[in-house]
Amino acid sequence: MAEQRRVYKLAERIKSAVALRVPYLSDPRLELVTITSVQLSKDLRIAKIYWTVSGGKERIAQAKEGFDAARRKLRADVSSALGMRSNPELRFYYDDTLDVLEQTGALMDKVKGDDHD
Repeated sequence: MAEQRRVYKLAERIKSAVALRVPYLSDPRLELVTITSVQLSKDLRIAKIYWTVSGGKERIAQAKEGFDAARRKLRADVSSALGMRSNPELRFYYDDTLDVLEQTGALMDKVKGDDHD
C-alpha cells in the first residue's frame, strides 16, 4: 500500500512538472494543451502522460508532433525538477475520455429521440 502511494505521489509530481513546463516550450503546436493524468510503471521506468486539446483531429495530430519533438527536453526538465537519480521515459498519449463521453451522450440522445417517435 505504501508503495502504491509513493508511485501515485511521484506521478502527480511528474504531472505538475510537465504541466508547468509545456507553456514555456514556445512550440505553437503545444498551445492550450492540458495534461490530464500520469501513470507510472511499477518500476518507475515509464511515465505515460495523458493530454487533451480542443480543435479536432488536425489539432490533435499537431500536438502529438509537438510532444514528440519536446520529449527529450521535457524529460530533462522533469528530472532536474524532481531531483531523481534515474528519470522515467516519458510517453505521451492523447486522452480521448472527453471524446468518448461526447459520443456516448450523442448516442443516448439518439436513443431517447427514437423512444419518442
